[in-house]
Amino acid sequence: MTLFDRYIAVDWSAANTPRVDKDSIWIAERSADGPLPSLNPATRAAAIGIVTDRLREARARGERVLVGFDFVFGYPRGTARAIAGRAGWAALWDAITAAVVDDTANRSNRFEVASGFNRTLELEHFWGHPPHHRYADLRPTKPDHGYRILSERRMAEAHIRGPQPVWKLSGAGSVGSQSLLGIPRLQQLRREFPEAGIWPFETDFERQLKPITIAEIYPSMFPLTGTILPRDREQVEVSAQRFADLDAAGHLAAFLSAPPILLAEQRKTAIEEEGWIAGVGHEHLLRMPPPEQSYLRDPDAIYAQSFATIRAEADLSALPVALHDVAIRMIHACGMVDIAADIRATPDVVSAVRAALTAGAPIFCDCEAVRSSIIAKYLTGTELVVTLNDPAVPDLARRLGTTRSAAAVDLWRDRLAGAVVVIGNAPTALFHLLELLDAGAPKPAAIIAAPVGFVGAAESKAALAIGGHGVPFITLLGRRGGSAIAAAALNAIAKGNAP
Repeated sequence: MTLFDRYIAVDWSAANTPRVDKDSIWIAERSADGPLPSLNPATRAAAIGIVTDRLREARARGERVLVGFDFVFGYPRGTARAIAGRAGWAALWDAITAAVVDDTANRSNRFEVASGFNRTLELEHFWGHPPHHRYADLRPTKPDHGYRILSERRMAEAHIRGPQPVWKLSGAGSVGSQSLLGIPRLQQLRREFPEAGIWPFETDFERQLKPITIAEIYPSMFPLTGTILPRDREQVEVSAQRFADLDAAGHLAAFLSAPPILLAEQRKTAIEEEGWIAGVGHEHLLRMPPPEQSYLRDPDAIYAQSFATIRAEADLSALPVALHDVAIRMIHACGMVDIAADIRATPDVVSAVRAALTAGAPIFCDCEAVRSSIIAKYLTGTELVVTLNDPAVPDLARRLGTTRSAAAVDLWRDRLAGAVVVIGNAPTALFHLLELLDAGAPKPAAIIAAPVGFVGAAESKAALAIGGHGVPFITLLGRRGGSAIAAAALNAIAKGNAP
């Protein structure tokens, strides 16, 4: 299943008059049925009208659309507060939209707007204008004072060759003018389509992709053949095609994800203010074989595509936000998104498990399959205990008149206080644990229970969920479960606790 059904790429223009052919707006679109004829509207107003019509048609058919525009969506950190008086990309977009006038004939006041913003900044950052014009606070050439208040470039531009700074308003690659005149048009799309989201600001990179996802693209990162003129047209046609190819190959979620080069604080800055360029940090995905010669091999791409699919298909609305990652990992372990409806947990289970792990508590597993499925790198010095094969278990099971799995739980009693219990196989292990607790045994810090089977699995988990044993827990109601699901829940919690 692909993430999108249609892919639109737009080469934007800040031209002062209606213009077609070279250095003008080009729109390319690709669907499962192939490419649509590329369009070359003469004005920005006409272009956004075409995109709006295409999106209406797609949404009427229930299709999901990725739309890429080749201008900068965000400004260097701190710009929003300096210009708009409050932090965040949305504040700056509102300020730009309120200030810009751009009529149906491409006449705009972008240089006056930039001059006014420079005045607010108290140090000229925007620069560039036609030589025969004069503006009070806007120079025709780059200021020589350096960028001491705000950075000249965003983080994304440090990781790719070619992009011009967003402050540049005229001359070759004057992305600054394109952004000032493009952002208000994107605001039009947001008003027209409530289901639209601006990547990565409103989508958390690939984690919450919207039915209409609008992304900043840099077509120059895609190699061209040079056989189509003008170059602007080939760039958008190739861009739309590459997005479709990446999606068909299962790489698009990874392409839209936060690259590993970003630290946690940098990722936060990208989402809250600076934005990012789609694909930067994931250029290796462009070198992979075309989909007809390939299956998905890249582990990061596999995980990203899997989790994006789960987020798109699973209904997690009934679960607390703190449990979403846990539920996603449990679904990932079995491939069944509908188990989300059967997950039950106490609100404190995540914090309880993490506190226990931090304190060095052991993890008791009901079988070797659970222990081997727990990811050791998320744990530091944590003891994983399986007593199922202890020599004392067979005789103990005979004396208790129960299964070996249940008898093995008896051997946990002396160390049970404050431990984490993970049961993924035997319903009798969970039943006996609950019996011990009812008899006054020490309470573990938390119970993760997903025993599987046709006899006792549903009943044992229901007893945990409604029994009031006073222990934080997470379980999967019904017959379904298994070691992989139980371990996945523990792994999701432990990963968030790892250094």
